[in-house]
Amino acid sequence: MYFKRLIFIVLFVCGIGCYSQTDSLTFERNSFEIDNLPKDSLTETEVFADSLYTMLKKTPDIIRITDAFLYTLSSPVRWQKDDLLTFGATLGGTALLSLADKPVNEFMNRDQGKFVNKLGDFGYRNGKPYAAVIVAGGFYATGWIINDEWTKETAAILTSAYATSGVLQTAMKKIVGRSRPTEGFGNHEFRPFINDPGFSSFPSGHSQIAFVTAFVLAERVEQTWLKGLFYTGAAVTMASRMYANAHWVSDVAFGGILAYFCTKTVIKRFEQTKYENPWEKYQKKHITWNFSVTGNGVGLIGTF
Repeated sequence: MYFKRLIFIVLFVCGIGCYSQTDSLTFERNSFEIDNLPKDSLTETEVFADSLYTMLKKTPDIIRITDAFLYTLSSPVRWQKDDLLTFGATLGGTALLSLADKPVNEFMNRDQGKFVNKLGDFGYRNGKPYAAVIVAGGFYATGWIINDEWTKETAAILTSAYATSGVLQTAMKKIVGRSRPTEGFGNHEFRPFINDPGFSSFPSGHSQIAFVTAFVLAERVEQTWLKGLFYTGAAVTMASRMYANAHWVSDVAFGGILAYFCTKTVIKRFEQTKYENPWEKYQKKHITWNFSVTGNGVGLIGTF
C-alpha cells in the first residue's frame, strides 16, 4: 500500500518540480503603460510591442484542449502516403507480434511472488482512469495555485491526450471484440460489438493511459533519469496486465502505440495553437449597419 503511494507521489512531485520554461517572446502590457497613453503619443516601438502582445496572447486552454481532441480524431482524413505506410506497418507489426501472444502469456504466468504481486497491483492502478484524473487534475490544481504556465500547459496536454486516445481505445475494443486470455478461447477469437468484458482485450486501456502519462511527462522534462522513471512506470503497467492474465502482449503493445501517436499529434497541435486561436475564423463577425437616403430611395449597408 505504501509502495504504491510512494510511486504516485514520486511521479507527481517530480513532474511538477521540473524546470518551468519561460517563453522568450512574452510581453507585459503594463511595462509600456500603453493603456494609459493617448494613441497619438505612442512611439513606433510601443505600437509594435502592443501589436505583438496582442498577437501572442495565449489561446485559452479549454479551446486548445477541445481543438487538439477534434484535430487528433480527424487526423486520418489528412494522412499522406507516409502516414498510410506507417499505419500499415503498425498493423502488420501488431499482427506479427501476435504470434508471440501465447508463449509470452505462458511465461508471464509461471511464477508469482509477493514483490511481483505488489508491482502488478501498482501497474493495474497506474493505468486506471482515476489515475489519469489524479495526474491531470493534480497538475491543473498545482498550476493554478503556484501560477505556473508550464504546469498548466502540461495538464492541458495530458487531458487532451487522455481523452483522444481513450475514445479510440474504447471504440476499438467494441469493434474488434477480442477474447481475453482468461476466457480460454485463445488469441484469435473475436466477437465484435458484444457487451462482454471478456471480449474487450484489444487494445489495452491500462497501457494506453499509462503510456500517455509517460510520453507527455517525458516530453516535458529534460532530465534523462526522470524520463526513465516515467517510462518504467508505464512498462510496469504493461507487464502487470499480462501478469494478471488480462491481456495478450499484442494488446498492451498496441495500447502503447496508440498512446504514442495520439500524444505526438496532440503536442504538435498545442504548439500550433498556443498563440493562434484556431476557432476565430469560425466565430461570427460583428456587422455594422448604415442607412443611406438617396433620391432613389433608402439603402441599408452592412459592414463586416
